[in-house]
Amino acid sequence: MAAMRKYAAALLVTLLLAGICCLRMMPALAAEQSQAVHLGVATCAGSNCHGASERQPNSSVAGDEYTIWAKRDKHRRAYTVLLGDRAIRIARAIGLPDAANQKICLDCHTDNVAPDQRGRQFQLADGVGCEACHGGASTWLGTHISGASHRDNLDAGLYPTEQPVTRAEKCLGCHFGDATRFVDHRLIGAGHPRLPFELDTFTAIEPAHFTVDSRYVERKGRITDMQVWATGQAKALANRMTALLDPKHAQHGLFPELSLYDCQGCHHAYEPLLAPQPSSSGLGPGTVKLNDANAAMLQVAAARTAPAAADALRTHMLALHRATNNDPGAVRREAEAVRAAAQSLVAPLATHDFTGGEIRAMADAVIALGNGPDGWRFSHAEQTTMALEAIATALKSAGALGDAQDATVRKSLDALYASFANEASFRSDAFAAALRDFQRMIKP
Repeated sequence: MAAMRKYAAALLVTLLLAGICCLRMMPALAAEQSQAVHLGVATCAGSNCHGASERQPNSSVAGDEYTIWAKRDKHRRAYTVLLGDRAIRIARAIGLPDAANQKICLDCHTDNVAPDQRGRQFQLADGVGCEACHGGASTWLGTHISGASHRDNLDAGLYPTEQPVTRAEKCLGCHFGDATRFVDHRLIGAGHPRLPFELDTFTAIEPAHFTVDSRYVERKGRITDMQVWATGQAKALANRMTALLDPKHAQHGLFPELSLYDCQGCHHAYEPLLAPQPSSSGLGPGTVKLNDANAAMLQVAAARTAPAAADALRTHMLALHRATNNDPGAVRREAEAVRAAAQSLVAPLATHDFTGGEIRAMADAVIALGNGPDGWRFSHAEQTTMALEAIATALKSAGALGDAQDATVRKSLDALYASFANEASFRSDAFAAALRDFQRMIKP
């Protein structure tokens, strides 16, 4: 796990320039939360609340959730980084005087609700705190501290972060973007980090401030790593297609919105004697390719749950790749078809009870992708590794990996992460060797 944590820590440090915030909620909840007052993280910090050092007697939660956020969660520092030299340079490069006072930055780096929704203890400087994810507490705090059921809390306005679909919507609001917030190629060119994301892995390395034990399952139901991973892939692809269809991101001038494309299509060392294999997109060398790593992962998940949808997704994704290079008129049609296919998979994947056989089959399919024609692409290697991380965790949780076997699997995962410490040092030979080791280690 050491290499994974080192890679994840470095990744999250840069992703502080992305933050986390709300995206869309169910209409009734959205209307209620739009009026809710955000009381501030201090409201949750009491030792008899979520700032405890140990679990209170008969408590259904550990009680140290605030402590984890304050001491270990990098979202705590999301506002602070806006005061740093890097953020100031980025802001000035795009014509802004600073970063710490700009809506374009605050909307993801803080819980940037309207002034009339800020309670007395609310502070923007708290960064991305409790209510950025769980919703303004004025509507549900009384219910929450009364000992009511989780269902009662949700009915009062608490955001259902435990559910894969709503969790994905919440996280992707900043870790990819939405109609009002988006890290485009201009921002990346100014120095903002790119936004890789995978829901299950990022939940774990946040770090998670909950423990899935019998009491958690009793209150919130049984939710598996594979459901979270697969749902995250479906929502990420659907959101990517929505961005592609957004007129704000249409081609204005010579170039399209390049943040939706594969970075390494342009940003890689020029080594003519070591040219990469042809892409599975069907596009040849020298063409700019959409970042389709989420689509590749989603096809793997859907092949076990909805084969027809997986086939439709594959067909329309290939057509979309072709259209972006030679038929602009077809881009909208194919992007809408890809989005529809992805959306159709969200609910089935969020509730599907993946069997041990299905999980192992997905591991083989993900490894095959890693060894395939797109394995050299950094975005694919990254998503492949995070998928295998989720698969290993799922197998362990299901009792399919013993402690000794799990330890060897984790070593191969460490090697996978170590093979791409950053985009400039991706070692495809080490990546391929680690894939082989992982496949061998998970065998029953």
